[in-house]
Amino acid sequence: MNEETAKWMVADRSFSFLALAAATCTIYDHLTTLDDEIELIWKRPRWSPVQYLFLVNRYAGDAMQFYSAFVFVRHIMGHTHQNGNPLNILLGYLVTVVLGSMQGIMVYRVSSMYSHKRKIIYFLAVSLVLEVTFVIFVQLYAYKFNTPVPDPAPGVHLCSQNSWPSFMYTVWIPIAIFEFVVLSLSLSLAIKYYQSVKDLPAIRPTAIPWHNSDSLLYILLRDSITFPFICLTICIVNFFIWMLLPYLAVQISFTVASFAPCIIGSRLIINLREAYYKPFIEECNVGVNVQHQLGTFEASGQQSQSQGARTFTGQGDIYLDGADTDDGHFQLRNVQINQYDKVIDISR
Repeated sequence: MNEETAKWMVADRSFSFLALAAATCTIYDHLTTLDDEIELIWKRPRWSPVQYLFLVNRYAGDAMQFYSAFVFVRHIMGHTHQNGNPLNILLGYLVTVVLGSMQGIMVYRVSSMYSHKRKIIYFLAVSLVLEVTFVIFVQLYAYKFNTPVPDPAPGVHLCSQNSWPSFMYTVWIPIAIFEFVVLSLSLSLAIKYYQSVKDLPAIRPTAIPWHNSDSLLYILLRDSITFPFICLTICIVNFFIWMLLPYLAVQISFTVASFAPCIIGSRLIINLREAYYKPFIEECNVGVNVQHQLGTFEASGQQSQSQGARTFTGQGDIYLDGADTDDGHFQLRNVQINQYDKVIDISR
């Protein structure tokens, strides 16, 4: 056995153990959050589409990771040269299902942040359908080509699919575009929200969501920005690896990429619901009675030159709708106390 062969055999075995590690982490994450899943998903009397997306994401993800680890570990332990075409084809579609369910959850999250505006829902839904359609099309189109993966060294046979055309890296383009859209919408809303509350004199700094990691709004914005950013980074890295590096590097990067939606999809729901289903006194601690806060807002409204709605933001929101009068006072027309149960429909 020459040095080149030994190097590639070690790399192939290391990849198999990486697949096993990814499956182990996925199952571990499931077990450690199983009590939250039972309490926050299974015991909810009213089921919504996002709960079904959660189940698809979690259990299809578990099955995908377990099957992947089983086949790749069998490949190195049995020293089998059996072609992995059926596995890789199945994995491609399973990852598409898991990824699609995670992104469906993201669509619900972002639409909730925008009060379920129809334009946002239609835009994200069409974007998701186009993305999934393109990903499946690339996978189906690749089967028409006879471009087998060459052995990297004599005696080293990778567990690969029959055909791997050079254009396969394009599959990451629509995924990256969708994640960028979600990230942009979340960032835009977070920036607007921050700008709307940072200068209000009636609000204590500690009442702003960024200073309270347990608040529902903090968790909503944090996850809706952090997770799409992670997914976008994974897409960009995989795009260049698939375009420039050998097939084994592609397998390694794909294992990491397929692991991410298994964790992110379930965490998007569990993190939010943990905060949402807390008692009102913990989650929406406005701090003082409503009448006192209305008086505070009238005072701050008199000092402000802007017109339109006044917003108090603590761990719950109070919206005062009105306008500045000619004598410098704020004329109140409508009051809405928002405990997030009408805005965050995803968590019902």
